[in-house]
Amino acid sequence: MVKFIKRYLQDESAAVMPMAALLMPVILLMAGLGTDTSAWMMARRNLQTAADAAALAGAWEAARGGTDYIQSAALKEAINNDYDPAEGGELTVVYDSDQNKVYVTLTQNAGLFLTRIIMSNPVRTTVEAEATISNNEGDYCILSLNDVQASSMTTSGNVDLVMPDCGIAVNSSNGRAFSMNGNVNIDVKDVSIVGDYDIHGGSANFQYENLITGGSPVPDPYANYEPDEDGYSSCDYNNTRVNRGGSQTLTPGRYCGGLRISGTNNITFEPGVYIIDGGTFDVSGNGSMYGDDVTFILTGSGNDYATADITGGKNIEFHAPDAGEPNVGLVFYQDPNAPSSGTNNLLGNANLYIDGVAYFPSQELNIGGTSASTSDVCTHVIADTVIIHGTPFIGNDCSDSAAEPIGHVSVRLTG
Repeated sequence: MVKFIKRYLQDESAAVMPMAALLMPVILLMAGLGTDTSAWMMARRNLQTAADAAALAGAWEAARGGTDYIQSAALKEAINNDYDPAEGGELTVVYDSDQNKVYVTLTQNAGLFLTRIIMSNPVRTTVEAEATISNNEGDYCILSLNDVQASSMTTSGNVDLVMPDCGIAVNSSNGRAFSMNGNVNIDVKDVSIVGDYDIHGGSANFQYENLITGGSPVPDPYANYEPDEDGYSSCDYNNTRVNRGGSQTLTPGRYCGGLRISGTNNITFEPGVYIIDGGTFDVSGNGSMYGDDVTFILTGSGNDYATADITGGKNIEFHAPDAGEPNVGLVFYQDPNAPSSGTNNLLGNANLYIDGVAYFPSQELNIGGTSASTSDVCTHVIADTVIIHGTPFIGNDCSDSAAEPIGHVSVRLTG
């Protein structure tokens, strides 16, 4: 018996089996950990995809002005990309309006397979994404904001519009959003139309470098702008009429009941803010008008919101305030609350040029006049609907302009 036991203990032919039996749990655990680690890495990649999609969706919503829906848009797109809130999911969305960025953080439980036998708590996976909004695509000088109307931008009569360094944008989805009537010569850089254009009732020479139809709307760069009224809260002038000849000088302030300028005279506007509260900014007659660092705010209340009616034969030259000054870049700013039934005219049979923005977001704007020869001028026209007459001077040297650029929104992942 003793010899049998001694022989068994000295026999090495089956020594591996007991060792393998002892190590089998460790081997299985390591295999399970490897399997689960691979699964965690895959889950993290999938979660990162969901976070990226959520950040982009939230940024596009912010770009469209729907800041109240950034969270819901981000959540919807994350779920569409396999994010599961039921798996311990947490979604955090932060919109930084100053930086024009949307930040998304996603956390979710990772699945446990073989390792669940030694781990009681779930493994948490967290990823982050960042999307940035910019308005750098495209370069437009005329923008019509109406989103459904036919002929939301149109021409009237004989029109000659030459803007080699910028273009036109039409946000209407109508198949006749941009309608060219009469004898028309248009030569511009970029054309962007959400719907389409048509030519009828005459002949048209329509030239461009780039054309987009069926595209996305161009955002209003002044949609959330609040003009500086420079403390003019009460009426400084009432029902003001200027009809004497010779040279006249007007001063900033609140002009209640409108401002009417007629006759043959030369009008100088001192630098500052001119608030036309109700009535009409009505200009007719001959002579000239000049204003440097001036902004005309057309406002009111109820059904009496000021409109602009500039016609006649005056040579007109207005320059907007420069960077660092109140109402930078704005020459005309009409209150967005003005009723849509109103019509505004920036017309005439003499030189009419605006170095800055003419902004009429809820009403029709007729723009025309005679082309001037002045260089280094940037004109931006933004209105609900735009009718182009004659040979308007739309200065398109905007490289150093203080006016906000008009362009397509660009959204991209930056982190």
